[in-house]
Amino acid sequence: MPNRRLLDSVLRAIILILVSVASTDAADSEWRAGVSQTVITPKGAYWMGGYASRKKPSEGTDLNLRAKALALQGKGGTRLVIVTLDLLVVTPKMADAVLTGAKKRYGLEPANVLLNCSHTHCGPELRLYRETLHNIPQPYMVKMRDYVDWLNGRLLDLIGDALRDLKPARLSASQSTAGFAINRRNNKGAELDERYAAGALIGPVDHHVPVLRVADSTDKMLAIVFGYACHNTTMGFFKTSGDYAGYAQKFLEEANPGAVAMFVMGAGGDQNPHPRRKEEHLALHGRALADAVGRALAGKQVEVGDRLRVARTDAHLEFQPHADRATLERQVKSKNQYERWKATYVLGQLNAGRTPITSYDLPVQAARFGNQILLVAIGGETVVDYSLRFKQVFGRGDDNSGKAAGPMLWFAGYSTDVSFYLPSLRVLKEGGYEGGGHMVYTKFSGPFTEAVEERTFAAIRTVVGEVLK
Repeated sequence: MPNRRLLDSVLRAIILILVSVASTDAADSEWRAGVSQTVITPKGAYWMGGYASRKKPSEGTDLNLRAKALALQGKGGTRLVIVTLDLLVVTPKMADAVLTGAKKRYGLEPANVLLNCSHTHCGPELRLYRETLHNIPQPYMVKMRDYVDWLNGRLLDLIGDALRDLKPARLSASQSTAGFAINRRNNKGAELDERYAAGALIGPVDHHVPVLRVADSTDKMLAIVFGYACHNTTMGFFKTSGDYAGYAQKFLEEANPGAVAMFVMGAGGDQNPHPRRKEEHLALHGRALADAVGRALAGKQVEVGDRLRVARTDAHLEFQPHADRATLERQVKSKNQYERWKATYVLGQLNAGRTPITSYDLPVQAARFGNQILLVAIGGETVVDYSLRFKQVFGRGDDNSGKAAGPMLWFAGYSTDVSFYLPSLRVLKEGGYEGGGHMVYTKFSGPFTEAVEERTFAAIRTVVGEVLK
């Protein structure tokens, strides 16, 4: 523990040294930026992801789904392409196809590409193994596979389009807050309504709205990148929709013609929008988030220096052992179809002489934009504890005063590989859906071990240390 505290102190000291030159490194910018976007709404009816209770295909479109790419090139030629997706997840198959293709076509290493999904629950199911889990009818299973293959190719084209659009640019950072995210683990049922009415909601949240403004050499806005930590679960209907994040992007693009608005999902694993479940709530929360971004853009802008550094590593995580054979054999007869499915899968692996998955390498990325923005992005449905700890460890620097308080700290979950909930140690010990209950829907052996948070933060320290060199 003393070594960990010492390392954190060293990293904070490096940040303060960088801040001391923050006012000079933004002059004579050598940034180059390119933007592209495309509609990725599946054609016709399809099987939706996000809710196990859905037993029929989609029924029309509320708001088209989009994929957007922002290519950035800093002084010296380092590149980062941020791809945002109005989709539920980024699967390992998708990430492998896109990252492998980006290296082959464009010479981009995995550290140079960041894939982030909004986690809308009103889009297509992308996790192919769930065909049997949800008993998806054969025609929709085929369509799902075809869509994933098409999507992978389209995302590679999108990256190329953004790279070909590179032009001189200037970047600036600002931030605001939006208050509609609530901690869904601590505020439930009738208690939620009572606490909400009394203004007495409990549980950790992160209402921070970081904003990156990208403009060309004439100060015409090219892109508005913004983040928020909250599930896109305003609605659970059968219409295609980007949920509140889709509406926020729509409103921002209407208010800023010619600019592409891009939503980056934060650590929203245990956060829900409130209120929800009425269609008008989509625009309500979308407007609240768009207004927060608008306030940031109208306020003090901190110009971002043109030095770009990126890094990536993996956090090696381990799962607890699966249930013993006797328990699995009982679960095969369970009335719960998902418990039956999981037990059947694990027994099938054991009977075939294979070991169910007991560990996982989770991607962890960092990017430093000048001395003004430090971004960390990790995979999984990340709970808010990770964002709050990241800001505590590395110093917040987000007082929005325009003074050199440190770089704006930006934490993104749901990046590159979204295969499970990523609980903190606190949430793991508390249990519940995010703590391990969701594992019944996966092929992993069991909940994570208690080392999950420290192993993740060890990887975060590694990549932060790399980009601060």
